[in-house]
This record gives sequence, C-alpha cells and structure tokens, in this order.
Amino acid sequence: MDKRGWISKEFSKGRRCFSGKTHTRFGSERTSTLSRPGARTGIFLVAFSILGLALEQSTRAFNYVVDANGTYWGIQDAASPRVDTGSIRATQVAPAGQSGAFSTSINGFGGIKVLVQTPRAPRFNGELMRGFGLEFNGVDRFATTQSVDLGGVTISRSVHVNRSANWGRWLDTFTNTTKDPLTIKVAFGGQSGIGAAGATSSAIVNTSSGDTLVTAADAWVEAATPLAGDTPVGGPQATVIGTPSPFSGAMTFAGNWLFDTFNNPLTYSGHEGNFQGYVNTLTLPPGKSKSVLHFIVLGPLVTATTSAGARVAVEATASSLAAAPEISDLTTAEICSIANFNIASLTISGFSYDSCAGKKMGVVAQAPAPNARKPHTSAKYDVVEKTIGQLRRDMERGRTTSQEITRAYLDRIEFYDQGQFGFHAYEIVASDAMAQARAADAARRAGKTGPLLGIPIAVKNLFDTFDMPTTNGSMTFAGFRPAHDAFQVARLREAGAVIIGKAALEEYATSGNYSNDAWGQVWNVFNPSKSAIASSGGSASALAASLAAAALGSQTGDSLYGPASGASLVTLRGTDGLESGTGVMPLVYLTDFGGVMARSVSDLADMLDIVVGTDPNDPATAPADERAPADWRSVLDVHALEGKRIGYIPSVWVDPFLTTGTTNAEKAALKYLVDAGATIVEMGVTVGGTDTPPAPLAPPGDIRSEGWRLYIDSHPELVTQGFSIFTAVDVNCSQKKVAYVRAEASTCSLAPAPRLTAAQIQAFRDYRLGRQNTAKTWMDTAGSDHLGVDAVVYPGLLSDISLNDGGGSKASFGRRDTPGAANGIPTVVFPAGYNDHGQPINIQLLGRAWDDGKLVGMAYAFEHLANAAGNGHVAASTAPALRHERDDDDHGDGNGDEGKGDDSKRDGGKKDDVKKGTDDGKK
Repeated sequence: MDKRGWISKEFSKGRRCFSGKTHTRFGSERTSTLSRPGARTGIFLVAFSILGLALEQSTRAFNYVVDANGTYWGIQDAASPRVDTGSIRATQVAPAGQSGAFSTSINGFGGIKVLVQTPRAPRFNGELMRGFGLEFNGVDRFATTQSVDLGGVTISRSVHVNRSANWGRWLDTFTNTTKDPLTIKVAFGGQSGIGAAGATSSAIVNTSSGDTLVTAADAWVEAATPLAGDTPVGGPQATVIGTPSPFSGAMTFAGNWLFDTFNNPLTYSGHEGNFQGYVNTLTLPPGKSKSVLHFIVLGPLVTATTSAGARVAVEATASSLAAAPEISDLTTAEICSIANFNIASLTISGFSYDSCAGKKMGVVAQAPAPNARKPHTSAKYDVVEKTIGQLRRDMERGRTTSQEITRAYLDRIEFYDQGQFGFHAYEIVASDAMAQARAADAARRAGKTGPLLGIPIAVKNLFDTFDMPTTNGSMTFAGFRPAHDAFQVARLREAGAVIIGKAALEEYATSGNYSNDAWGQVWNVFNPSKSAIASSGGSASALAASLAAAALGSQTGDSLYGPASGASLVTLRGTDGLESGTGVMPLVYLTDFGGVMARSVSDLADMLDIVVGTDPNDPATAPADERAPADWRSVLDVHALEGKRIGYIPSVWVDPFLTTGTTNAEKAALKYLVDAGATIVEMGVTVGGTDTPPAPLAPPGDIRSEGWRLYIDSHPELVTQGFSIFTAVDVNCSQKKVAYVRAEASTCSLAPAPRLTAAQIQAFRDYRLGRQNTAKTWMDTAGSDHLGVDAVVYPGLLSDISLNDGGGSKASFGRRDTPGAANGIPTVVFPAGYNDHGQPINIQLLGRAWDDGKLVGMAYAFEHLANAAGNGHVAASTAPALRHERDDDDHGDGNGDEGKGDDSKRDGGKKDDVKKGTDDGKK
C-alpha cells in the first residue's frame, strides 16, 4: 500500500497480459473497516475477483419509507447513488422503481445549506450540505455516521419518517469546535415543484397566519400543485418551521433556495416560486451545540374534489406538530439544543426543561467528522486551467514532464474529487497513471511527438477499457473487464495519452438531468449544490475542476451539450460516423455519439486529430477518413465566420419554465457572431419555414434492443466473467440498478425483441442518411429569402440549473435539444460567459452532415472574440491550485481561504456562497 492508501494488484485476463491497477468507489460505506466514522478511507485497488465480490455485496441502493397514504418517501441517503443530503428526492405512490406515479411535485426537499460567518470563509460555505454517511435502519430512520465539518462547526442530521402520520422529521445539529463564538445561518428547504405553471409546478397556498406571505410570525408554510379537475395532481406539502415570532429563535429570513439563499428573498411566483429556503440564525458558544428541527407533512394525490379535505388534514397535522412537536424519542441533550422551537413552553413526555440547566447540557453527541486533508500537492507544476497546447509546449520546452502533470492531476483528484464534498467526477482512477506518464516521457526523450503525448485524458465509463472496469455507471456491470479498448480509447493510447481514469456517468446514460452514477452522483463544479447535468456530467466536472486535460463523453440527446454548457466547455456532437462507436455501451444504437469534451476549441481540435477516423468495425465511419479534416488545427481560423449566414429560430430561445435570465445572456452573446463577420438570418415558422427539419418515417424494429445485442455479441467475455446478460431485457430489467429506476420484476418476463436482420439494420442506416439529406434541404432553403444558411444557432441551457438532490423524472434545467442527434448532423458547442446568476452559458451551431470542420472553425472565430471580451470560457473558483507540499507558507488546514476563490461573478456579486469542504479520502 502506498502513501495514498491504494492497494495494488496485478491482473491478467484472456490472451493479453497487462497491469490492471485501478481504484473504484464502493457502493456501500460498509464494504471496508476503513469506512468507519472518523476513519480516513483510502481508494481501493483490488483484483477483479475481490472487486466483483465486494460490489455484489454493495448493491443496496437508495432507500424508501412508505407511509399510511401509500406514499414512498425517497430519502437521499448514503446508499447508491450516494447523494447523501438527507433530503427527499421525490415521492411516489407505487413501490420503488420507474413505474410509480409521483404523489407530490417535490424535486429535492429537506436539505440544508449552512453559512458560517467567519473572516476566512470555508469552502462550500452556504452550499447544500452532504456527505453525512446517512444510514437507513431498514424501517423509518436515517442517522449520520460521519459528521460534516464546516469552518469549525460540526454538522449532523437525523431523519425520521412517521409512517402512520404521514410526516417526516429532520433534526440538524451544529457544534462549535473552535475557541470563539460563531454565528451561523442555516437554511432548510428545497424545490417543491418545477416550472411556472402546470402539473409539476407548485406555489405557496397558505401559512399558519392564514395568508401566502412567509414571515417570522409563521409556524408552518404549505405549498400545493395547481388543480386539474378530475386529473390527480401532486398532493399538498407543509413545512413546519418552528415557534413563530416573537420567540427569539424564530425563522429570521425566507430565502430563494435556487440561488443566493441567504440574501435573495423568497419568490412567490414563476419558476423560482418553487424554491423555498427557511433560514435560522444561530450563535454557537465555544464547545456548545444547537439544533434546528423541521417537519414536512405530505398529503396524497388530489383532484379538485379531494384537494380541500387533504389540505385541511395536512394543515391540522402541521399545526399540531408546531404546537407539540413529536420529539420524546430524542435525547435530553438533543431536545435542549433545539433553537427554533420554544422548548421551555412545551410539555414533552419524560422531559423536564429544568434538565437543560445541567452543566453537561449544551453538547450533543455526534459522529466524528473525517480528518481534514491539507490542500497540498507534490507536483510543482500547476495544471489548473491549462490547455492541451500549454501542457504540450511546457513538456516540449522541458519545463515539466508528463509525470509531474499526471501527479498534479492525481493530487487534485484526491483532494477535490473524493470525500464528503467531492465532485465525484471519477468512478475509477487508473493506478498505473504514473506508469503511463513515465512511458510517455521516455517516448518523448526518444524523439516521439504528438498532440496528446503525455496528456492525461478522462474517459466516460461506457467506453471499453481493457485495464479498468467498464460499468456503464451501474452495479449491473460492476467489475466487468472488456477484452479490448474502445476504438477511440485505443487511438488515444496509441497517441501516448495518459488514460487517467473512467469518468462517472448517469447509470446507463439514460437521464438528461442528473449524473447519478451508482458509485456516487456527480456534482457541478461551478455551482457545487447543483446538478452536473446528464450522463456526461463526470467528464464535464473532471475538466471544470482541472482533474484532466480533456475527456471523452457521449450524447444521445443532451449529454454532451448539457454538461458542457453547465461547465463552460467545448464539445462536438459530430456527423454520424465521424467518431467510432465500437466498444461504447449503447443507449440508442445509431443515434448515440461518443465525442470529445475540452476547455477550448484548439483543445477540441487536438483531440479530434486523434480520435476521428475510419473504423473497419463501424460501417458508419467509412467516410470519416475522406470527409473529415486531415488536420483539425487547419480549420482554426479567426475569419471563419466572415460572410456566413447564421440561422436564428425564435421559438428555440424560449425557456419552458418561462425564465429569461439565461436566454437573454445567450442572445446578447450572439453579438460575437456578428462582430466576427456573420449575418443573423431569421428562419422557421415566423418567416414561412419550419422550426425543425421534416422527419421521414422511421423503419420498423427495435433498434435500441438491437444495439445491446450487438454489444453483447461482440463481448463474449461477459459470459466468461459470470454476467448473465444475453439480451436487452437482461440489461434493462437488472435488479442491480439504482432503486428509483429499477424495473418491476414482473416486467422482466417479457420476451426479448426479435433480432433485426442485416437488411433491417441497413434500413435504419439509410433512414438516418435520409434525415441528413432532409436537414440539408431545410438549411439550404432557410430564411424569408430562401437563400439558406451556413449554420443555425441554438442556446445551450435555457434556465438556471436545479439542485442536485432532485429527481423523479423532473427536469434539472430548461432543455431543448437541437435537431442534431435526431438527424445525425453536427453541432458544435462553445462557452459564452455567464448568465445573470453567474452560471456558465454556451451557445451551439448546427450544420449539415460533414460540415464538422466548418463548424469548429466558426466556434474558434467566436471564441477568439468572446474570450478577449471576457465572455467566452470562464474558470471555476471552487477548485483552486493546491500548494506545493514543501512550501513554507503553510496555513492550509482544509478550512481556510486556500480553497476560497472569487465567486463574485458566479453568484451575482454575492460572497456568501464561497465554498468549503473536508475530505476523508473515500471513493
């Protein structure tokens, strides 16, 4: 075991011998004695047989509690995907799985944000707290097994769902471990719905004061979904916030949970009306504890007829809990610590308020927090925000080596990606990364050159790698070792790139909203409380946090452009066949596209020079060598937009949530297209055309299932390694999937779809070629003058991103995909600065089939002007450079301003959201 706590073993599989050292996050924190509370957990490197056994034992995932109404409360605990906030992901009215209707419009509610008021603001200050190691007792309770330390405040929470009375209780405790008094602000709340109107939205409909305005004089607040006649809609939900004013511990502020919660007041209408944050201000004496107590009361699904009765019942329960909270099961110390209820005036069975005067009162027993790690690196070279070109030049000039670059990334992964506040961008990190780097350095000394020689690259974990498991983000494939690399991965290795690890992804790459990898859900680097968006979130977060130089991701609908837009990155969903799909686990065969993510257009070009090319095993790539640029850097022309006509479709710039802050910023960025010499041409229905290319009729047949059958056929090692996976039914019905998308076992008896014949598969290929031709005609005739356009501009995201603890089939952002994936034509995506709330934004350019090089050139011309104006790629401030471990100026205690950063842009000028994190090394 080396100093990083990694256990190494050699692997040998099939006809190929290799060093298969890897580390992986276990799905359960109980798979090792090192994961006890307070222990520093390393990253485990295990042989295939050991890994498979451990993961097989770790398939418990995401826990539900069902109440008397038949509501399943999905609590975000430490089980897979380990969101571990303690909030309610969503509620539903059927057993856990993907078929249950949702009983409320909750989309992540019951979390806490904590702000420690101190001159040296800790990382993650003001953000959603997570990493409690919340453990389910199997019935109705969730307990902290490792507390969180935030700037000298130890934070723990416990959750109890009263199944007979249809309410949940959250007790959040804070202990000051410093020698000085500390003032903290605690916001309890979340997202009670989504959108400005309709069946998934919500609004505040009542308070204990009998109105809809939330003040300190309220004991509870009720939200509900708009009624729709006889159609059932989400039931009412009430949050009990404590004893009202004039009680001194009453709520001090009602804030907007979506952004700047401690300063931005609660909004009562529109999309932001779904985000409530109820703030208490606590002063903690040194060595003492205080707690806040909240209840959430849920009603059943309602209609216009049943709504009034359900609301009366919910309000009655909320009033009862406000007057007499059910806390008799708590310890005396816990009861005495509650600051937002007037405990002195309550009658509680077995409790006397006089007991709170004892000398030993004032401290609540809490699980220890993991030891804080120092923000140090053994590498002198700083990789933060370095482009591939910069890294390459510095190696060529002898300023650094691949080994030093790789070590710098590995140290950053250990500090920023692991532990309680880790971004979880990686599912697996290659333990032989340094050996790969040494080989690259040796090759350079021997005279080898190349754009990616010695450059560390992350690979989304649905690309095959022979030396690391390929899991598709799911316990279904835990420990699976493909015999060969995916085509694109093999090309990277041949170019001398360091495959530093496998990026986390949304299980099976099916979600366009969250990256819920079974080993740990990915978090947004720019906004660490929020979603990284879609299945390539791990690849995007790895780049945004400077944990790799570039990455491979994939897109079926939005999983390249969405994560890239939320992380200020560049990507290309290329023409069908531009990049090989061989060795990539499928979602929708022939629509999936495995592509590159980078932080600049020139980096994108360097990657494309390696991964693009004809693959004999992928017929779609047959034209690639002939039609793609031989040298992608040759298309990087600052004049590429001069004289170009860029189509603009008004309808695609409208957020479905009816917000405008993001789209207004994206529209403002179109000036750089014009400044670069382009003309904006309105097209679509407003000028007599269509907003999307007409779609020909698709041929019959189950192309999704056929994709899996082809993958399975080409991977006989699945059977030899003990995986009982023979058809798409075995994949889709796996009972090892995360619980909230797990199919009911009864549906798994369905017969597999019939195999497609070669002629049927060719019909699908011809269909996609037909769609390319239809799209070309659509662009050739666009505009009121019918003179056509060279490209069509689209926004990236359409709204702010929601917090990362939601779900239940609800969107995490305003989404509208381009017609690129459906038609097999290219879309290049590139940064365009920030929106009004400091969230990165992107815009996209869509082109004709095999216009990939032209689009990349246009993106480069835009980037040239936008970057110069400060409105192109922007850097995250949440993962700053680590100090070299030999620096004498060492005041890095893991809580100080070494992790601080200027978040003024990101948070609209507010400073309360500067980040802090501690790390226990868990992966």
